[in-house]
Amino acid sequence: MKRIITNLAKAILPHSFRLGLRKLNWRRKYYTQILRNKYDENVYCPIEEREFRCFVTKKESIWETHMTVTNGAKDRHRLVWLYLKNKTNLFKQPSTLLHIAPEYCYLEKLKNIPTIQYLPGDKMVKGYGKQNDIAYMDLLNLDIADNAIDYVLCNHVLEHIPDDITAMKEMFRVLKRQGSAIITVPIDESIDKTYEDFSITAPAEREKHFGQWDHVRWYALDIRDRLASVGFDAKIVRYGAEFSPEEYKRYGLCDDPIIVATKP
Repeated sequence: MKRIITNLAKAILPHSFRLGLRKLNWRRKYYTQILRNKYDENVYCPIEEREFRCFVTKKESIWETHMTVTNGAKDRHRLVWLYLKNKTNLFKQPSTLLHIAPEYCYLEKLKNIPTIQYLPGDKMVKGYGKQNDIAYMDLLNLDIADNAIDYVLCNHVLEHIPDDITAMKEMFRVLKRQGSAIITVPIDESIDKTYEDFSITAPAEREKHFGQWDHVRWYALDIRDRLASVGFDAKIVRYGAEFSPEEYKRYGLCDDPIIVATKP
């Protein structure tokens, strides 16, 4: 019932209105959390570039996340942002960035960086409402020329797509030589092979099998093989491990692997 109400609200209410309500809810949780707990040290969001008393703890399906109150950035968003900033040339030289299903916490920042030609796009599937400044875009059939893009940012998208190989082929096609796709997906490192079963279609069953009602698989580390099958040189980056315990806590990071897929 909650999912039905949420999808109905997304279909009826403008995105700007829903975002405003979401921000009010983030702020409510933030101050409630501060009143209930004592925090010795402030935290710091590298996306917002400012301190806060704490991150907002939120439970999502089987995951617990820690959000930045002003922009909704989660642990993995802050981790990927730091990777982009410290380990790529995205912010250092003029670049074209294709951002698939762009997260709000990145959108406002990236579109205002003059050296980045920013291309945010989403398919606007049912249950995910249309957003301002975001073009309609189907990752299975991108209306982008070959060898045109320096970077693709694709966070927690592929687990929603039954034909993920075609999506990977499209990312490979539009990237320039030596261009990279920065990808994150839910990964279960206790399994040796990516688990998918397309006979499972009921939302409750998908949540039980894949962790969320609209996911169609659990990836294993063999996602590298899937990416290699379409031509990528893919590596798993444990970027969270490069921070000191103090930095890890202060920035609110996580241990999620980042997949860096480079077009040779």
